Amino acid sequence: MSALPLVLVLSSAVLHASWNLVVKSSNDRLLAGWAQVVAAALVMSPLVVLNPIPARILPFVALSAAVHTLYISSLVAAYERGELSLVYPVARGTAPLIVTIAAATLLDDIPSAGGIAAILLVVIGILWLARGTNTHGLGWALVTAVTIASYTLIDGASVRTLDTAVGYTGAVFIGNALLLTPTVLVRRGFGSIRQILLVEGGRNLLGGAASAAAYVLVLAAARLAPLGLVSAFREISVVIGALAGWLVLSEPDGLRRLRGASLVAVGLGVLVFIG
Repeated sequence: MSALPLVLVLSSAVLHASWNLVVKSSNDRLLAGWAQVVAAALVMSPLVVLNPIPARILPFVALSAAVHTLYISSLVAAYERGELSLVYPVARGTAPLIVTIAAATLLDDIPSAGGIAAILLVVIGILWLARGTNTHGLGWALVTAVTIASYTLIDGASVRTLDTAVGYTGAVFIGNALLLTPTVLVRRGFGSIRQILLVEGGRNLLGGAASAAAYVLVLAAARLAPLGLVSAFREISVVIGALAGWLVLSEPDGLRRLRGASLVAVGLGVLVFIG
């Protein structure tokens, strides 16, 4: 991989972990998640206009947006209970395992011996992360992983029929914002929304932009380098998330969780290449 796509994909990993850091460190994580979803939808809206999607894809957009709404809700629940250095690597690391198992079960897409070894490495890393007394949020992290795996399967099947994934992804961002907004209004009300925008509006705007930019940068890298390489290097985000929880939020067990996250990242990278 040449320097430019490597910089793009590593920047994407940093941005993805960063917007999770913003949600975790917010005074109201549900409102922060919602604000970032809306900000990302606004950022992606021009790309939807420039890359319109056919009407036949709209049901998939609606289904993916619904799953993304569940994803944000479960992620917020995990961060309200657990630490970034545990929740983020477990959620991101478990999702590819679920996709691999689903493909093997439903599509008879059995991983190779190297792929199975990679899966075991990821599992060991996740178990390492889950060691210790403070495992709050682990259950919701696993629920989040299920939602990630679900929208990955939906989106993967949908974009295969399109020339570009940009318009589709932007439409999903918009649908997610539209579905999540009523929930936030019911649970928090206009006053709380106004307050979070006044106090944390700037950082959540940046977080939403980071979320959208992370995806765009991955797409750009994928046009310049093999997709397998891009996907493998993208998994460094689980290490960055563990590191941010340890160094930025001063979460306990930081070094142990960093080691576990590193095992997860290596396993996912091997899974991409061999599995």
